[in-house]
Amino acid sequence: MAPDTTSHDDDPYAGLDERQRYELDRRCDHHPPKDLATAEAHGRWRAAIKVTMAEAMRSLPSCRETSMVLTALDDALLYGNAAIARPPMVNGRRPGH
Repeated sequence: MAPDTTSHDDDPYAGLDERQRYELDRRCDHHPPKDLATAEAHGRWRAAIKVTMAEAMRSLPSCRETSMVLTALDDALLYGNAAIARPPMVNGRRPGH
């Protein structure tokens, strides 16, 4: 087999198999809401995190740990929206695991 001489700077898919290419796209591409139900799911998730974040701001003392709680909720918002937006993983877990 000839060595791969494609510049990886020019082609992010160089040297990746089909499964890896799908996973790269799934992780990195923008996934706009495909329908109203998906857009509403994003809204419900953001609202749930916002309520929890507001309660943390109201009830926890101003300290490093509270800052970490808020950062963790930022992460939860990000990951929840990614879970809603991204196509499923190949051989991924079923919903509700």
